[in-house]
Amino acid sequence: MRFFSVEEANRLVPLLTDIFGRVRPWVDRVQKLAEVLEAPDAIPDPEAIRPQREEREALLERIRGELGPLQEMGLEIKGADGLVDFHAKRGESPVYLCWRYGEDSVTHWHELQTGFSGRRPIDSPDDFEPTYLS
Repeated sequence: MRFFSVEEANRLVPLLTDIFGRVRPWVDRVQKLAEVLEAPDAIPDPEAIRPQREEREALLERIRGELGPLQEMGLEIKGADGLVDFHAKRGESPVYLCWRYGEDSVTHWHELQTGFSGRRPIDSPDDFEPTYLS
């Protein structure tokens, strides 16, 4: 498993900003389509909602295509609207460096089990060192 330093994570922020800038409108559209397709009073005729289903599937495939390479780099996508965790080590403890869309840099971290609600500011970037060569 790859562990990121704050510097390494910050080098990826422009890429993340670009990718999530493209993906976020697709995510919004998928959510709107899901509301229509999953409504209790949805049209019982499957053919009537086929265009919406096909559009949703095509958008989901585009989203997976954009986010897949990030996952292959070792990032954890926590939200397709732009929430990303980077594996890191703080001392001997594995933690996450945390970034969300709109932030200019990685400025927070959290314990593995606390999630976004447990985010804490990064006091010293030197507290987080990579343990796998980039």
